[in-house]
Amino acid sequence: MNMLYYIRLFFVGMAMGVANIIPGVSGGTIAVVFGIYEDLMEALGNFITDKTKRWKYILYLAVLFGGSLIAVVGLAGLLSWSFENYPLITVYFFMGLILGSIPVVLKSHDDMKMSTSRVVSFLIGMGAVIILAMLQSGSGSAETAHVASEFSNYTLWDFAYFLFCGIIAASAMIIPGVSGSFLLILLGVYWTVLGALSGLTNLILTTGISSEVISRGLILGSLGVGVVIGILGFSRFMSWALKHYPAITMYAILGLIIGSFYQIYPGFELTLNGLGALFSLTIGLLISLWFAKTSG
Repeated sequence: MNMLYYIRLFFVGMAMGVANIIPGVSGGTIAVVFGIYEDLMEALGNFITDKTKRWKYILYLAVLFGGSLIAVVGLAGLLSWSFENYPLITVYFFMGLILGSIPVVLKSHDDMKMSTSRVVSFLIGMGAVIILAMLQSGSGSAETAHVASEFSNYTLWDFAYFLFCGIIAASAMIIPGVSGSFLLILLGVYWTVLGALSGLTNLILTTGISSEVISRGLILGSLGVGVVIGILGFSRFMSWALKHYPAITMYAILGLIIGSFYQIYPGFELTLNGLGALFSLTIGLLISLWFAKTSG
C-alpha cells in the first residue's frame, strides 16, 4: 500500500473523529460511507491474534485513529463555545442529528419487520435509557456538565464511571448508526468530557503540568482506556450478536436512540431563539439523513 492510501486513511479517520464528537452521527457510519468498515473490523478483530499481519493492522489502526484523535481535539473547543453561547440551538441541532440516524438502523438489515421478540428488544433498549436518565443526579446533563471547571472534585469512583462510559461508547466504532458521543450523552458525561478537552492544549502550553491538567488528563485517560477495552471486547460480542440475532440487536439499538430524547430534550420556547433551534434541528436532520442515504 502506497503513501496516498495512508493519507486517505488519515483523512477518513479525521472524518470519523468529527462524527464521533457530534452526538447522533456515527463513526461506524462514516467507515461504511468510505468503504473501510470491513477492513476496520478485520484489523480490530485480528491485530492481536494474527502474527503474520499484526504490524500491518497496527499501522492501519494507528493512522486511522491518529486522524480521529486530531479531529476530536480540534473540534472540542468549538463545540464547547457553541453550547455555552447558544445552548438551545446547539442541543436542537444534535437532536436533529440523532433523529436522522434512525434510517441507518432501519436499513441495516434486510428483514426489519416487527415481531414480539423485536418489540420487546426495542422496549428494553428504550427503557434502559429512560431508567438510566431518571437515576442520574443531573450533574451530567447537557444543561450543566458542559462548563465543568472543578475537575479536581472527581473521585476514584467517578474515574471508574468514566472508564465504564468509555467501554459503552466504544460500540460506536463497531455499529454503523450509533454515535459514541450520543451514548456519552445518555450516560451523562458528554459535556464534562468536552469541557476537559476544550482548551487543553493551550492550558498545557501556558501552565505546564498543573493540577487542572492532571485532573483533565485523568478524566480523558479513564475514558480512553475504557474505549480501548470496549473496542477490543465489544467488537467480538457485536460480531456474534449481529451474526446470530441481527434484527433483534438493531431493534435494541433503535430503542436506545428513541429513548435518548427523554435524556436530552431541553424544552422549547416561542422566541427568536426557539425558531433558531427549529432551524438548527432541521439542518442537523438533513445532514444525518444525507449520511444515512450515502451509507445505504
